[in-house]
Order: sequence, then C-alpha cells, then structure tokens
Amino acid sequence: MSDERFDLAIIGAGPGGYVSAIRAAHHGLRVAIIEEKHLGGVCLHTGCIPTKTIIASVGLLRQARAASNWGVNVAHAETQLTALIARRQKVVQQLGNGVKMLLDKNQVKVFNGRAVLRSADEIEVRDATGAVTAVIAKPAAILLATGSRPANLPIARRDGVHILNSDDLLDLAELPAELLIIGGGYIGCEFASIFAGLGSKVTIIEAYERLLPNMDKELGQWLERSFKKAGINLLLNARVEQAAAVDGGAEVKLAGGQTLRGNKLLVSVGRVANTENLGLDEAGVKIESRAIAVNEFMETNVSGIHAIGDVTGKMALAHVASAQGRIVVENLLAAKTGAPRQRMDYDAVPACVFTHPEIATIGLTEEEAARRGLTVRVGRFPFAAIGKALAMGETEGFVKLIANAKTGRLLGGHIFGGHAAELIGQITLAVRLGATAQQVTETIFAHPTLSEAILESAESIFGKATHIITRR
Repeated sequence: MSDERFDLAIIGAGPGGYVSAIRAAHHGLRVAIIEEKHLGGVCLHTGCIPTKTIIASVGLLRQARAASNWGVNVAHAETQLTALIARRQKVVQQLGNGVKMLLDKNQVKVFNGRAVLRSADEIEVRDATGAVTAVIAKPAAILLATGSRPANLPIARRDGVHILNSDDLLDLAELPAELLIIGGGYIGCEFASIFAGLGSKVTIIEAYERLLPNMDKELGQWLERSFKKAGINLLLNARVEQAAAVDGGAEVKLAGGQTLRGNKLLVSVGRVANTENLGLDEAGVKIESRAIAVNEFMETNVSGIHAIGDVTGKMALAHVASAQGRIVVENLLAAKTGAPRQRMDYDAVPACVFTHPEIATIGLTEEEAARRGLTVRVGRFPFAAIGKALAMGETEGFVKLIANAKTGRLLGGHIFGGHAAELIGQITLAVRLGATAQQVTETIFAHPTLSEAILESAESIFGKATHIITRR
C-alpha cells in the first residue's frame, strides 16, 4: 500500500488523464496517475499522432507528384513504407518522452500497471500477472480516463492478419494492393485517403447513404466527389452480410449478392469504451449504453468519482477529453474556494477529419438547428475565389457558416478544403464567445490568407460577399 495521500488519483494517461494530472499539479494538488500501457494513450501511440504523421508524408508525396503544376520538376516521387513507419515511430517516441518528462517535472506520481477499483475510495494497481503492486487508499477524488478501443464486428471477425482494426493497419510492413474498408466514418475515411495516396486500390463500404453521416451533409457529399476523383471506390447504402479471410486476403459478401475481395480488410465501425475489469461494480459506478454515465460536471453517480474522455461515450476526441479534464480540475478547486462550477459545452467543440482535402466542423448543422426549432441563415464561400488558395493550388472546397436568424449569433461552421483543421479554430473562438455574423464581417482578416474565406462566408449571410457575384 502506498503511504502517500493524493488529492487526485487518475486512471489512464491519455490526453484526458495526463493533461488533467498536469493541470492539477499546476494548482498544487498531489496527483497520482496509473497507466497500464504507454503514457500518452491511444491518441499518441495508435491514434492522432501516428496517423497524422503518416498523413504528412502522404501529403508531401502528393505534392511532389503534382509539382509540375507549380512549375517545379520532381523526378521519381515515391515513398518507402519502412522509412515512413520509422519516422512515425520517431515522432511518437519523442512526444512520449515529452509526456513522461512533463509528469516528472510536475511531480505527478506515476504507477505502471492496471488499475482496479476495490471500492469507491481505494484503487489497486496490478502487474501483468495480476499481482497487486500498490494500493492507493482514500484519494480525495478519483478520475476515470481509460479511453476506448476499436469496436469489433461479429460478421467480420478480426484476425490481425487479413481482417484488421485501425491499430493493426498502422503496423503493416507492406502496402496492400487492394484495401477494403467497412465504415465511412472519420477513421475509415482518413485511412482511405492515406492508402489511396500511397497507391493502394481502396473501396469503402458504408451502410448509410453518405460518408461521414454524423457531420454536415455537404461535407460528406464533397468528400464523396473528391474520393471518386482520387479513384476511391464508394459503396454507399451497402450492408455487409459476412466477411472472412480467404486465399491470403479477405472477402466481403454484401446483401444483394455482391462479393468483394482485397488483400486486407479494415473494420472501422466505431470505438468501444474501456469499462471492463475496472471494478466499476465494486465502486457502484453506473454504466449507460456501455459507457460510464456522467453529468455536465463530469461527475459519476458516486461522490468523488469523475470520468472523462472516450469512456464516457460522449465525443470521442482527444481535445474533448482534455477539456473535460480541465473542468474536473477547476471544479475540484472551486469546491475549496466557493467559485462557480464549470460545465462541459459540447456545442463549442471542433472536430476534424484529416482526409485530402481536410474537413473541420464546429457547432450546429442546419439539420441540428432545425431539430432544436431554430431559424437560421447560412453563408457559404468557395476557396476557388480566394487568392491564397489559388496560389497554393488548394481551390477545392468551401467555408459554411450558420447563424441564428433572429440574433445573428454564430451557431456553427463547417469547412471542406486545405488546412481546414487549422482554420476551424477561428470559427470555434467566435462560437465560444457568442460572436455574431455581423461582428465577423467587421473583423480584419490578413490578406492573402485562406482565412479570408471565413470573412466572406460571414458577408454572404447578408448577401454581400465581396469576391463572388451576388444575385440581387
């Protein structure tokens, strides 16, 4: 048993857990964090960082192949998968070392092992054999940040060789000539963009009528057109009946009789919260829809126990986990000072899809606004009319803003096009601060920049965009 007493004990050292630990330590709290695998979690080791490192390489390859469009000759543009993987691992290792250093410098006590709740105020740390190596007793607060894992599909059982999940796909030593992907959500679409860029023949099988079914409809429609231009085969409204490994590859049978074959099959149908073998029953923590139930303060039904990140079944995004963790820490401090408590606002969360071109979104879609009974005005502006986009050869796409028709307040923004993930931050700030479309039009944007499309989109809400012809 550890003789130390902690103000906060955190289970899981992903972007929710380790960020919360550092924030709490900044405020003088004594913090323990327990991690079974790697500091940094899925985001750093098998999610955000490794995939975006690969996407950067693929983007450079794509530019090199099209360099003649910029008046530059690049001969024999090709990629070496082993070198690409080595670079990815170097980036991950560097960032992983950085997380460890930050925790050390902030005097966060790190326990390596699997954490299990023995009760609502006691945590066991176990090694790989199941032996108890430490017990953390009576921490003032417990934070559950155990994340998620790729969901399995019973009709397409993973074997790790031919039928893969997103973790497996990162470890491929050879480029598959033909890659089949079940699932047209953001993970499936990102991997489709990656492997098509590397030269694989890619087919996406999606049960819904469009890609990215949880995002603004126009984003999915534009991505479909872009993917078709890139040679990616799309099977929408397609139901998988069975998939299996056959003849050194994978075979997928669809309802209606069509059969597809590929060298590899990626099953990308969402993620599942890591709630098993955590001792939730012993602690009395409530589960809803296979995730830990929390309120807007990230509190569970058990006093003193909080949960954040993917394990809560909310928005499965690294920055959401970090933001939820900040709320937990601030509210722990508020309990001591009497300051008002903070709530999580999911309407002000950006989400990005790192396909080519990129996609980014914040706030409400037109459909969601209608469901809430809100009347909206919509502004759109194409990148094709932006000077910087033309100079960069990044003219595909648009910026779309949604404003409350009565108050003018911005409710959402959606971007399809180059560097969308960077641009969405400006719209996020406007949404978060309650800015109006009129206030955006009165803001000076630097020229020439891609962000001018945000300004012109706001102007188009009033029919007054400068650089497109407006019908009067």
